[in-house]
Amino acid sequence: MTSRTVGLVGITLVSAFAGISGVVIDFTASHVYNPAWPPHAQFHGYLSIARTLLIMIAAILLAWGPVRRGDRAAWTVLAVLLLGWIAIWLLAPIVVPGTGDRATYVFAAVLAPLYLVGIWLVRPPVPRQNSVGGKRG
Repeated sequence: MTSRTVGLVGITLVSAFAGISGVVIDFTASHVYNPAWPPHAQFHGYLSIARTLLIMIAAILLAWGPVRRGDRAAWTVLAVLLLGWIAIWLLAPIVVPGTGDRATYVFAAVLAPLYLVGIWLVRPPVPRQNSVGGKRG
């Protein structure tokens, strides 16, 4: 198995975990279906989960499609999507004090290095300079 394939599989597994765990954990009586939450808060909880699912689906499709074929622009979009999503997890509790807990930071701190490694492993090859006789024209 090549390092590129390891990166693709890693990104796929971590993204599937992030998407599925969001649904399993957040669609419970302690979150979206919490009767103490006002309807507007429940709506935002749903939106957060839906966005995460869409980002994870897009990441998997990008990884196995254009990124796998070496498309540099798609790789950049993939990196921005995944690392931006993690950054939001880390920054949201700072922007909205009192909303973060230990699990929030652990979740982001575990996923961030896994995504960084995966993104590095699937990076597109650097184009080689083709020169004749050591001189460029």
